[in-house]
Parts: sequence; C-alpha cells; structure tokens
Amino acid sequence: MYQFRGGPSILSEGISVWLVVLIVCAVVFFYIVSGNGHTLERAVRCGCYDRERIRRGQWWRLLTVGCTHIQPWHIAMNLLALYNLRFLEDFFGHAWFALILAASVAGGSLLEYASSKVRYSVGLSGGLYGLMFGYFLILLTYRSVSGLRSIALTLILNLVINFMPGIAWQAHVGGAITGMVLTEVFLLLR
Repeated sequence: MYQFRGGPSILSEGISVWLVVLIVCAVVFFYIVSGNGHTLERAVRCGCYDRERIRRGQWWRLLTVGCTHIQPWHIAMNLLALYNLRFLEDFFGHAWFALILAASVAGGSLLEYASSKVRYSVGLSGGLYGLMFGYFLILLTYRSVSGLRSIALTLILNLVINFMPGIAWQAHVGGAITGMVLTEVFLLLR
C-alpha cells in the first residue's frame, strides 16, 4: 500500500498549487462581494459559468467557474475541502494535481452544459469532486480498507448534497468522472 507523505504544504519547488488556487479563489470572492453592483454581475465579470456566454464562444468559463463564489458558506466549504485534499499534491506532484483539479472543473462544467439549462453556476466543486473520487480510486487500487472507511462518509454526504435545491449536481458528477479517469491514467503511467 502506498503511504502518503503528509509533508509540508509549501514544497521545496515553491508555492504549491492548492495554495495558489486558494488565494486566487479568496481574492476573486472578495472582489465579487465587496464592490458596488449585484454580486452575480460581478461573478459574471470574473468568469463564472454563464451558459449563454459559453454558447457564444467563451469556453474559458468552463474552467474559470472554479474561481468564482458568491456565498460565504460556499467558498468556506470549498476552500476547506481543498485544504483537506492538499496532501494529494504530494502524491500526484504539482502538474498532475493541477491537471486533475482543472480538468475536473472543466469536465463538470461540460456535463452541466450538455445536460442542464441552468444559466449561471459558481464554484470549485467539480474540481474537488475530481480530487475526492481520484483519492477514492487510489484507495481502491492500493486496497486500503481503513482509508476507504474514512472517506466513505465524506463521499456519501457529498452525494446527498447533490439532491439539494440549487446544486449543480452535473458539475459534481462530471468532475468526479474526470478525476477518476485522470487518476487511472496517472496510476497506469506510474
């Protein structure tokens, strides 16, 4: 079984990806909530998921949605989850961690675009689901029964959240699938 190092968050190669993402999300959040005008308008300016703008060619929003949050509880939950998943950067390395996180955000947004008519979305959840389900796949691969037990409740609670009103479950499912596929590729290349 692979043992996670659990070393320092700031690695010898420089500032880690998780910390950069956390800082960017926090700065964007404070910009969105601290200015004049409606917060949704400010979120749109910052790159939130906007179905109509994506349809007109602004595909970059499939990724930048991960940096936009409107509600304090939402950013707090997402950044806490990112902080708790930071150990995966030691396992994957900077580039793969960044790839899985970013591609899972985009993969979640793509599934939302393909299967939902919702106009606006915000949040990093698709990327976090990608990391969580990637971790689940790692635990399965290395047959870590204790690890599987520890993450099972987290996964169940997150799946229940998907059925609450106003939740973009498509982004979560798309992110989870993307994260698992990329984690499997990573494990095969190792």
